[in-house]
Amino acid sequence: MAQDTQQTLITTPASLTKKMGAWLYDILISIAIWFLWGLFTFPLIRWMLGVNDMSAETGWQDTVTYQIYSLFPTLLLLLYFVGSHVRYGQTVGMSAWKIMLVQDDGKAVAFGPALIRSIVSILGIGMLVSPFTKKNLGWHDMLTKTRVVALPDKEKKKK
Repeated sequence: MAQDTQQTLITTPASLTKKMGAWLYDILISIAIWFLWGLFTFPLIRWMLGVNDMSAETGWQDTVTYQIYSLFPTLLLLLYFVGSHVRYGQTVGMSAWKIMLVQDDGKAVAFGPALIRSIVSILGIGMLVSPFTKKNLGWHDMLTKTRVVALPDKEKKKK
């Protein structure tokens, strides 16, 4: 039975509709992460920089501390995507749309390919080429030798 499921995962590419649906869900989660980061840490960075006047003329955005601070939400998003792909094979959006990320051989995705895929697949543009490729792969999937597959629907139990 496990071999049948594994075979299904390898041979059933996810449709662009499912990929776009999952992408939209994950965009909402990304916005929430970015928003919560700013909500809880912006007062702290203002205090660290000693800034009372938030106008652009004060030049507070040009400090090294602020530049480093600005990178952290991006790192949090990378942690979300890479961690989800490595640990579960799917993000929350992918889970909702019943799709999963696997390597070409059907195995779980390792850290390296997941990191490269997350960096290269900025804004999900690469998946737009998937309908035009033989195996429905986005260019970030071709680069990292991964694929997004459709999970089989679970059969409903009869009462």
